[in-house]
Amino acid sequence: MHLSSMGFRMTCRGAVFVAVTTLLGACSGNPANTPSPANGGAAGTSPASSAGAPGVGGGSAGSSSADGGSAGSSSGGVSGAGGGAGSQSEGGTATAGTAGSGHGGSAGATGAATSFTCNQITGLTLTREWFQAGFESDAGIIDGRWQLKAREHGYITEWSNPSSDFWNEPPQSPCAAGATNPDHVVLTVLSWNPACCTTQAEWEAQVDAAVTNLVAKYSALKRIDLMTVIRGPANQVCPTPPAANETISLPAALDAALAAIAAKHAGLVFVAPKFEAHDCAAFNGGGPHLTTSGNTAVAQDIATAFDDMQ
Repeated sequence: MHLSSMGFRMTCRGAVFVAVTTLLGACSGNPANTPSPANGGAAGTSPASSAGAPGVGGGSAGSSSADGGSAGSSSGGVSGAGGGAGSQSEGGTATAGTAGSGHGGSAGATGAATSFTCNQITGLTLTREWFQAGFESDAGIIDGRWQLKAREHGYITEWSNPSSDFWNEPPQSPCAAGATNPDHVVLTVLSWNPACCTTQAEWEAQVDAAVTNLVAKYSALKRIDLMTVIRGPANQVCPTPPAANETISLPAALDAALAAIAAKHAGLVFVAPKFEAHDCAAFNGGGPHLTTSGNTAVAQDIATAFDDMQ
């Protein structure tokens, strides 16, 4: 009778121990007024024992920016609480569950606008050639949202001059809406004859003035992409020399200047990819003008780069 009573008391105490352990495991999640953890902790394991309580569900992803921008940065979800230890039974060792890891929303690259009413490509004859050779008719391009404003010798010195007559050039294939006030401009930066610039500082002065003029003339402007003319493969000249005073190998000072202006006007100004001819056969002679097929090939490359920005 005495041994039976002791056995009964031990059994009750064991039941209480299991209940308390299970309750503690179930309560291991965060209170309601704290950030949601990201992923559940794995269940506790134990030979011949009951599982620990899982962690709580995940935190929300990062919020997206306005104007169709890519998702803004967000802090990661708080780690999930670990599962409670499995209760011990028949000599099994209880093991606590692993805490869940946090997964935050992905950081936005720029937060810049990527949806526009009217996209204007601004430049010169070389720009017009690839625009007409397949860019506008590319399957990924919405024709009614793109237009061209280009004139022969449309060098950066014209666009940096607020009084230049080049600003009066009517757009070719105008946008269905916003043609006189585009909200996205792709500006071709070039100066050959006469050359305006040799140093990075000289290029920066011209490009910065052009950006100022674009902002002043187009009140709807949300984004400017700075690009160069089409380069030779690997930015090198081809065996046949290019036309006199022209080149298909663009200077490092120009590239550095474009990057500096984009950094100065972060969120508004960006540097477009450095587009290259697929091979030297794409050029008429040594360039810089391309053959019809050469222009068609690079037009497809450029359309692919901008088809998610229109």
